[in-house]
Amino acid sequence: MIQINGRCCMLTRSELDKFSYSRLNTFIQCPMKYFLKYVSGNYTEESKLHLELGNILHKGLEIKYRNIIEGNKQNYTYIKDVITYGIAEDTDKDKGRFLNGITQLKRIYGEESFFEAGNKSGLTYEEKLGIFFDYLEEDHDDDWQPIHVEFPFSFVFEDRVILEGFIDRIDQNKKGELTVVDYKSSDKRFDQKELATPLQMVIYALACRALFGKVPVEYMYDLILLGDRQYACTSGFLDRGVKKLHKVLDEIELCKVTGEWKPKASPLCWWCEFSGHNEDNPWYTAGLCEYYSLWSPHNKTFEKHKEYK
Repeated sequence: MIQINGRCCMLTRSELDKFSYSRLNTFIQCPMKYFLKYVSGNYTEESKLHLELGNILHKGLEIKYRNIIEGNKQNYTYIKDVITYGIAEDTDKDKGRFLNGITQLKRIYGEESFFEAGNKSGLTYEEKLGIFFDYLEEDHDDDWQPIHVEFPFSFVFEDRVILEGFIDRIDQNKKGELTVVDYKSSDKRFDQKELATPLQMVIYALACRALFGKVPVEYMYDLILLGDRQYACTSGFLDRGVKKLHKVLDEIELCKVTGEWKPKASPLCWWCEFSGHNEDNPWYTAGLCEYYSLWSPHNKTFEKHKEYK
């Protein structure tokens, strides 16, 4: 076993459960959804517009910063064509899967979807894409150079579980200090309370310590459709984050023992593949949960389909 600062080790063991941030966050948002997806194995290949659009915009940024890393000349026309018409994934992340471009997404979800104002920002996707394409051609900060994009990691966390995933981008300055960058294609800025100890950045910090022997000095959320950036992680976040991580893992273990996975009905149910009130949900997952909120973008109610007892 290799210990790094007494916290993480690089030795992976096949008997340990594997967790990504998205898997842990699913449990935090709703244990019932976690159970239906990760325990019962109800997976779906269906997607949503905001997810698919985020994927292809991520790909465009990956190409841009990989060009910088490899010393290639930027070809923004090519990058925009990729975003417009799509491309097959060529990295370890979903290799071979075709990423739909804007043209395909308008055909699949309807062009009118790109002209609906977001609930939080009030901006349409057409307006947001204008912001993104302007942002795409901005010069990169010379003080920080990208060294990795779509960086895969996998490490053992305190002899308990394997944490794995991908970091959108890692930058480094002349001092050798690191910054991790996570792209967000969401419709709103983070609240300040969400930025103090974000579990995603805690996991990225632990990954960097395990793989590089040091934690980053900056953690940035790049809000690529809003033309904004937010820095996360206040003093002491890593110690708080490790405690938070153990707490979530303890709660998952308790649910396994008791067999009770309590639902957390909220407006997020509208986007959950297991709710029964969104007609866009796949037929084979829709309604698997009975306890969903009846909230929708057009009916902002606190009512639930069924109370959990």
